[in-house]
Amino acid sequence: MKKFYPLFLVLCLANVVMAQNNAPAPASVPSTPVSAVAPAVVSKPIAISGWAVIGDKAKAFGPKEEGGKILFTGVDFGKKGKSFAGYFEKTILGEGQTLSFKSNVQFAGVGTVGAFRYGIFQKRSKDHNRGWLGYCFYAGFRPDMPKGNLLARLPENNGSFDGLKDDKGAETARSLGEAISGPKSIKDGLYTLTIDVKKSGVNMEVKSMLVSGLDPTPAVSYSGIDNQPATPCFDALGFVTHEVLSADSIEFSDVSLNLVGP
Repeated sequence: MKKFYPLFLVLCLANVVMAQNNAPAPASVPSTPVSAVAPAVVSKPIAISGWAVIGDKAKAFGPKEEGGKILFTGVDFGKKGKSFAGYFEKTILGEGQTLSFKSNVQFAGVGTVGAFRYGIFQKRSKDHNRGWLGYCFYAGFRPDMPKGNLLARLPENNGSFDGLKDDKGAETARSLGEAISGPKSIKDGLYTLTIDVKKSGVNMEVKSMLVSGLDPTPAVSYSGIDNQPATPCFDALGFVTHEVLSADSIEFSDVSLNLVGP
């Protein structure tokens, strides 16, 4: 019997070599896409100072500042209403940045239906409230404005920061919309107030909410987009009671203002 072992081994080796040469190439491992690094979001605190009732040179109504609280009160504080403000360093919003204000507001001795106006502005003078630019929010009940209003000040206005017309009857502001919820009448008690203004392209996105500590439903809330803003710069917070609020005192606490964004 003939032995064929050497020939058999040669054929086996040949088959192995051919199998290796014809084997499909290993699949390439897909590379993991490198995601773009989002810019860091920072929050820069901004100090508010110079709180005062506008026009009250004698400081008859304060404020009294103690323990982080700012109290406005005094004899006849509730009569005829008052305009008061706090000031901060001039802040120009860059793209994607938000100026965010938050504070507790305590009302005491509210005598009537309880209207309240407030906003964030670029002041044009420090000793009075005429001609300021920025945004004013209406809270509380007003018969001719039952659904409230978010107002953007017109560049050429010469009226008070909360009004609709100046002393010549000229329009001082345009509406960015009525309230999303509310407005409810302001009552005695503690409220939380927030204001946010964000620069987004050529627009300003404006939001605000006033919420009572006794009612989770906002006393008033707003959200609007200003597609023709008069200014990207802000340096004042303004508040107005007028005679329809007639509060004996108003106190701010846990006040914060931050510039948030890239």
